[in-house]
Amino acid sequence: MEWNGYGSTLWIHMWISWYGFGPWVGLVSPCRGSRMTDLHNSRQPDMTSPPHRFRTTIMACNSYPVYKVKSHMALPDPHMPPGRFHHAIFVETSDDGFGTLHHVTGDVTSANGMSYESRDSPDPAQLEGFYSKELLGYTSSNVHPQQWSSVLASLPTPPQQKASNPKNQGRVEPFKEKVGGYGYVFYTDGEERKPLWKCTEWVEWYAIPALHERGLIQSGDYASCLR
Repeated sequence: MEWNGYGSTLWIHMWISWYGFGPWVGLVSPCRGSRMTDLHNSRQPDMTSPPHRFRTTIMACNSYPVYKVKSHMALPDPHMPPGRFHHAIFVETSDDGFGTLHHVTGDVTSANGMSYESRDSPDPAQLEGFYSKELLGYTSSNVHPQQWSSVLASLPTPPQQKASNPKNQGRVEPFKEKVGGYGYVFYTDGEERKPLWKCTEWVEWYAIPALHERGLIQSGDYASCLR
């Protein structure tokens, strides 16, 4: 067969039709907010089509930085050590600094205690009361916010730990035990008290360890899209 332009083109088209294009891997950007693609040939034959046709799968995701955020409290708790801050986890999902704030809200005096909340938020550094922002790692848009919310909502939250003590002029103070719906056993003078736990402990003891354990926070420059 004569090897001319037409023949070579025909041969190349035949080769591509039979063997496919082979694997293609796109560049993965470590930057939050830039598109990261993993383009590859799945090599899975389409059983409803002629056997020489293959499907190509395209997967894309973003890598988001994750921060531990501390903010000044408007009303410090007199029953907690001084110098405490409100703790939260912030996932920055936008180039303009906006993202999602994960934390517990409420107080340990109410009957239901504190509860988990996630909400849209501007960059915490721009908010009044901001103290610090510490990078914890990165997460993928394939797992945030759905898997994040599922994991964090399943964690224990600070319960009610204080109530009004009628034997001490109705002052609100920590109790030792809750009896029934509205009964409390309070500490006596000089009795050792259990430390209260609130937003700081929820973030440090529960949220961050759970997210690391499930691979939802990854170290390095970016989070893998392969989930």
